[in-house]
Amino acid sequence: MAAEKFNALTGYSVGIPAVDVVDANGNVVTNVVSPSGNVTANGVYANYYYFANGAPFTSDPAGTNTEVQFNNNGTFGASANFTFDSTTQTVSVGNFAASGDSVDLGDVENLHIDGGLNGYVLQTDGAGNLSWTAQTGNGGGNGSPGGSNMQVQFNDAGLFGGDAGFFYDKDTNLLSVTYIEADAGNLTNVPYANITGIGNVSAVNLDGNSQHVLYGNGVFAGIAAGATANYANFAGNVVGNAQPNITSVGTLNALDVATTIQTQNLSANGNIGADGLAVTGNSIFNGPVTISSIGNLSSFSNVNFTSSPNVSMTVSNLHISGGLNGYVLSTDGNGNLAWVVQGGGGGGGSPGGANTQIQFNDAGSFGGSPYMTFNKTTNKATFANELSANTFTVGSGSFEFRTTEVCFANTTSTSNVELCSTPVADISALNYVIVGTEAGTGKRQYAKFDAVYYDTNLSYNEVSTLYVGGVLADFDITYVPGDAFNPARIVLWVSPSTTNEITYKVLIDKFLD
Repeated sequence: MAAEKFNALTGYSVGIPAVDVVDANGNVVTNVVSPSGNVTANGVYANYYYFANGAPFTSDPAGTNTEVQFNNNGTFGASANFTFDSTTQTVSVGNFAASGDSVDLGDVENLHIDGGLNGYVLQTDGAGNLSWTAQTGNGGGNGSPGGSNMQVQFNDAGLFGGDAGFFYDKDTNLLSVTYIEADAGNLTNVPYANITGIGNVSAVNLDGNSQHVLYGNGVFAGIAAGATANYANFAGNVVGNAQPNITSVGTLNALDVATTIQTQNLSANGNIGADGLAVTGNSIFNGPVTISSIGNLSSFSNVNFTSSPNVSMTVSNLHISGGLNGYVLSTDGNGNLAWVVQGGGGGGGSPGGANTQIQFNDAGSFGGSPYMTFNKTTNKATFANELSANTFTVGSGSFEFRTTEVCFANTTSTSNVELCSTPVADISALNYVIVGTEAGTGKRQYAKFDAVYYDTNLSYNEVSTLYVGGVLADFDITYVPGDAFNPARIVLWVSPSTTNEITYKVLIDKFLD
């Protein structure tokens, strides 16, 4: 006769009391109902594998070799424009955008940007776009010069300008200009024999031997060196070398002195060159002031850069005396600076509240409260009001003993499921306080369990259970050995009595070895 298939309508079980092995739908449920059970087979065949939540499982990386993995709308994604070469330790990406305040690219030797030629520099257009451009460092620059060859450049309404009446021949060192006008004394150390086309020159010239007054239309008035003269004829200007005392020289467009300049007040529109410059009064420099590599700029009074549009300095060249190693520069908010300790010992500013009160951000200012204090003598922190934390530890360092934490979960079926899991590392005992609530039905259950663990052995006791409206669930505690993916742990299980949604709040006290 034909053999009938071996079957049962409600599934199969083993042992006394009975433990379900296969349910009525053919699902192997041993590991769900009893975590200590197992299924052994020579091989497992399946068209598809799924995680416990029903999501498809795959272990294959996305993309091709070296492509970096990323979350692509819930699945592993990859791109040929984002790769990592483990041999060269090189990350390659098509575009890079940084949203932070700063990006640290490490040492400049490790930064490489393709393009450009040797000696080129990186230039910005002011809108964030960069390009390589030539830099000669010897009389050259960027942009397009105005005018024609040899014409001297000037600011022509915000643009480089040139003019045929103002040019310089670098081969002959000849500067040609149609018209020069200067206050007497401002045009010096130019031998009059080297001045050509002086019909439109009005100035005073000193050639080292005699003083020459150049009026208009090429008329000269010569005065022998050392001779006395009525300098009122020169509109109040004093000219000549080795003057014993010059009390006023007007506005200087340029001044170059080989030794020392000493003055109370100094105003200059051009360059000032001297081996030494001593100024005791107010000074105005509308042109550049350059200190050579062997010189020093010293001030014995106030230096005010308030009106300066920009003050540029390199931190390695900036030195401010005072302070100790590791101190930081602190401001009081009024522009006054001081060296202060940085680190656990304090900082600048004024603390809020009274002595011993712990600081917090109080609407942008330091705040303190008498309900939150720290006594540095006894190392005691006091919180006189409510203290809120998801995890709380009693003891510190080698004295750490108990950690309290919370666990929330929901169920919507009667299946036995994992409620909370605790790794067994350094655990000696556990306390569970469980509150389950079935909203809308008036049912709530309170349960308390104690558990002790040692060397894979676990024992637990149900201390008490209280409920209103009816029992919602049964609870169980088991030891689950570790595997390649999970550490060994102690698991709190729940078997709900209804498919209605039940919310569980669990307080767990972990006692350490």
